[in-house]
Amino acid sequence: MSGVIFLFFVISLLLFIGAFHYFKLLQQSTSYPPKKVVKQKVSVLATGGVIMLLIGVILMFFNQ
Repeated sequence: MSGVIFLFFVISLLLFIGAFHYFKLLQQSTSYPPKKVVKQKVSVLATGGVIMLLIGVILMFFNQ
């Protein structure tokens, strides 16, 4: 069970890294994808990261 919990935390970390990458891209003055698309990607990745983090924390509490 601890492997599954670790997997949720790793997926959460990767999603947050992706959201941070697109957030940095959003801060640049010129970027190829339109800013609306980049904002959508940031919000989807950050939301997915939060959900995976919450699932990992909930599983950690149930595992004890």
